[in-house]
Amino acid sequence: MSLYSITSGSLIVALDIGKNVHWFGCYHYDGRLVELVPPRKVRSDTVGFAQFTATVDPLLASGRFPAGVFGNEHTGVYHEPWAWLIAAHYQAALQPAAACPVAYRWLNPLLTKKRQDETSVRQRTSDRTAVAAVAACLADGLGHPAHLLTDNAAQLRELVRSYAQVSDQLRFAGRQLLPQVDRLWPGAIADVKQFRRAHPDLPPPTPIVETHALDRDRLAALLLYCPNPHDALALGAAGLIQLFHDHGYRAGPKTAEAILTALRHSPLPPKTVAATYASRLQIDYRRYLALAEASETLVSQITTLAPLTPARFVDSVPGIGPLLAASYLAPLGDARYFATASQVWALAGYDLSTAESGDTKRIGHITKRGSPALRDTLYQIGFHTASQCPPIGEAFLAARERGLGETAAVIHAAHKANRLCFTLLREARMYEPATPAEEAHFQQRWQRFQQQLAKQRQRHAVQQRLAA
Repeated sequence: MSLYSITSGSLIVALDIGKNVHWFGCYHYDGRLVELVPPRKVRSDTVGFAQFTATVDPLLASGRFPAGVFGNEHTGVYHEPWAWLIAAHYQAALQPAAACPVAYRWLNPLLTKKRQDETSVRQRTSDRTAVAAVAACLADGLGHPAHLLTDNAAQLRELVRSYAQVSDQLRFAGRQLLPQVDRLWPGAIADVKQFRRAHPDLPPPTPIVETHALDRDRLAALLLYCPNPHDALALGAAGLIQLFHDHGYRAGPKTAEAILTALRHSPLPPKTVAATYASRLQIDYRRYLALAEASETLVSQITTLAPLTPARFVDSVPGIGPLLAASYLAPLGDARYFATASQVWALAGYDLSTAESGDTKRIGHITKRGSPALRDTLYQIGFHTASQCPPIGEAFLAARERGLGETAAVIHAAHKANRLCFTLLREARMYEPATPAEEAHFQQRWQRFQQQLAKQRQRHAVQQRLAA
């Protein structure tokens, strides 16, 4: 897609970015590309940048060109050091009022790869052909303006990335811990309500904790300070109460008796084996708690920083908090990179795969070729805003009325939310709340939907009981 028109007679400076070596070439564009400086390589350090400017600056100052265009692929992290150097060195030239105004563009690597494939049917590429492909894309008006992030935006993006990484580690640690707890403390964790629904003919279990077990103080005190269940049995009720109190946890006779009852009903491993399991479990649980603490710290930092960045515009939408707003903004970097909200939707991998041939057109499932983090964020935004933001909630309700399931309806809501959030970012404005009449109308529709949903669940429960 052409995003801008290149001025006839412009100077085109194309760069092919590498880790240790960059290539660049200079071209004159006047309806076609004329090579002025053949592609050459320089080191990616400041010495190489000095050689680059020593070649390009005389061309810009010659008065031969009405404008200039610099461009390179926007990929990885290796383009960033020179991007900062270009922005600083050519700060005056990047202004529209300059004698020879320069535009700095970033290109999608797929565009340059396709351009290289067009030059030859043979599967051969080189750094020289890559520079020529970048120049050809710039001559066609492809690419988007290079927008370097502000300090706060860059810091927010890195915080979100750190939070995503810690969250993945925390989920993995939790999945590793639960089987260890079940092996050492069999029956300590059980969802009693779910057990009763699944096995109404059996007496329910008596677990120590039911849901969100790893985050409960009752289980935390045991795993940290008495991980061996045989030691807990030996302590008795009074000893357990004293153990909890010594380490700052609340506990009374009921809590102690619940723990002892669960242990008496549990087929515990032998004492010698239990001691080995307990040592490993205690270490892993402390690592889990350290990750949980790091996650909370990152959330606090993101919440503090988000209002100082464009994430505040997304945060103004009802149902979206600072964390979700920051998680939406981080993969985008800058909304000006994208021409439409559909491009953001495609970046998340929510765009549908299509295949057309003759009179046949097939529309498949979502491609999932994009950012999984952004895809998850958009789903969470759709889920949380569906009940609080009337424009998004209307899209959700309309999808449910058409017979779509909850997941599909949430994705429809996320699609609407994405268009809304993208518009707010591009226009740098806050969300305008719905009028009282619109809000009242939506709440009525939402209440009717919830009532219908409750009736459906009741009918389903009755059918299950009759079938049983």
